[in-house]
Amino acid sequence: MLRIGSIEPSALLLDANDAFENGSPSSDEAARAITRSGMLMDAIEICIDAAAKEFDVAMQKRLLKAASYGMHFDYKDGNTTNILGGKTNAVNKSNVRPSEVALLFVEAAKKIRVLNALRHPSVGIAMTSAQYDSIESTGVIARLIAMKRPALATTLATYLQLDEAVRAYARASRAAAFVATDNSNSDSETTDAAIRILNTDAKNPLMNRGGYAMVALAANKAGRQGVANLLLTLESSISDKVPGLTAIGLYSDAATVASHAKDDNLIFHVLAEFEKSCILKNIDPSQAQVSYLSTVVRSFPPEAMNILSKYFETMHDVKHVVNLRNSARHYSISGTIIAKRALDAPREQDRLSLLQEASRLYAQDKDNIFLKACTDEYLELILEQERLRRAFGPDVTTKTSSVTDTIFNVLCYAAVKLRDSNKLIAESEKLAKKFKVPEKRLWHTKIRAFAATDQWKNMRQLAESRTKIPISFKYFALEAIKHKQDVSEVLWYIQRVTDGEERYDLFCEAKLWKRALDEAKRLEDTHRVMHIKSVCNSTEIQQMCDNFLHSYA
Repeated sequence: MLRIGSIEPSALLLDANDAFENGSPSSDEAARAITRSGMLMDAIEICIDAAAKEFDVAMQKRLLKAASYGMHFDYKDGNTTNILGGKTNAVNKSNVRPSEVALLFVEAAKKIRVLNALRHPSVGIAMTSAQYDSIESTGVIARLIAMKRPALATTLATYLQLDEAVRAYARASRAAAFVATDNSNSDSETTDAAIRILNTDAKNPLMNRGGYAMVALAANKAGRQGVANLLLTLESSISDKVPGLTAIGLYSDAATVASHAKDDNLIFHVLAEFEKSCILKNIDPSQAQVSYLSTVVRSFPPEAMNILSKYFETMHDVKHVVNLRNSARHYSISGTIIAKRALDAPREQDRLSLLQEASRLYAQDKDNIFLKACTDEYLELILEQERLRRAFGPDVTTKTSSVTDTIFNVLCYAAVKLRDSNKLIAESEKLAKKFKVPEKRLWHTKIRAFAATDQWKNMRQLAESRTKIPISFKYFALEAIKHKQDVSEVLWYIQRVTDGEERYDLFCEAKLWKRALDEAKRLEDTHRVMHIKSVCNSTEIQQMCDNFLHSYA
């Protein structure tokens, strides 16, 4: 279109505008000729596109004026003609204001102004229109901020009415640059100025979430600790405030903020960063660990210590979690952690040493007397189990933390070691006495063990014991019934049950229906007689039940 003698519609429109600028009356006729040809819209768009691609400012203005001149004719109402000069009935969209070409003109003018600002020698970005379209306006703002031109980035973002988040980021970059270079004002004055920059043209204060933390980090980097502290107090975004506080060294405050937000990830982030700081400050790793744990216990919220404890518990070595809990004087927790590890220890010696350490920790606090007593008794039980294995063989008892199970295993082993049967029974008595097992529990354990291993002779001797039996003979009878002993054996135990109702229940359990019916008659209980009739399959017994019910009625 800029060739000499060009007859392109855009070139003719440019010549018509030049004639109009010079005051020539022929300009109007030239523009109408382009309108009659139906190529006016194309000529306008070409002029706009050429202006956007042009680097020379004077030529940009000339092309935009030509486009504006042509738009005056396009906006006029009335019928339009097609390319052959005939009339057309189609509705001209350019009559709708603002038309598409008007919007295109405005956008092109904005782009040209931005490109000219970028091409200024003080900025030095020789960007073409195609490059601008490729990276878009947000890319331009990002490049300006990266080039440390936040003021220009803020101005352009506001001029282009970009997304509020982009404008907020540009304002934050400008405020960060300000606090990093301002050395003449006090901390409060610098903070107020930074706040004004952040809130300039801010429609919604929430859009500055994260901006205060960004500016605070810049202030801290510039050595303005007071400015950083003041700005972080205004930050409302927890995910930005916590890393900001961590970056400036306020670890306990950061952990408190994360704790109030109930964000475990942020709490753990603060703990990890604080540990790195302690390692860098102390050459001795052990001293760094002591400083780290003591500060966490003393200055951090309880949630932080609990999370760190959970993390340490996942490690193979328990010394970290124990040191942490001991620093907080939580001896019961540290002792319990070690005691749990003792239960999973593969070797007996390791288990003993861990239990001894747990007992020592429990002894640090008088409130843990019960826990210490339980641990010490378990230690004694392990030693007793080891003594029994040496005396009677490795199978005498399994590795268990239960005194009752140990006694049960020893009594069961008496069925294997018949020669040492009496000794094993005596050992069970010693264990029960040493660990203060209740007498009733001991008798129940003996009954279960003898029945499970078919030691019915020992069971009979236990039942015939001269000492006062602390439990009912019902339990002897139930075990005999459960293990399907002879009727005579079952009856021997049932007959020693003093309670009639219990005898009736035992006869029913053993399916001795005639004896159960006799017991029901003795109790004069018709409901029990009817129950026998309903569950018994013997017609004889059922007839006897009917006779009793008839006579009783």
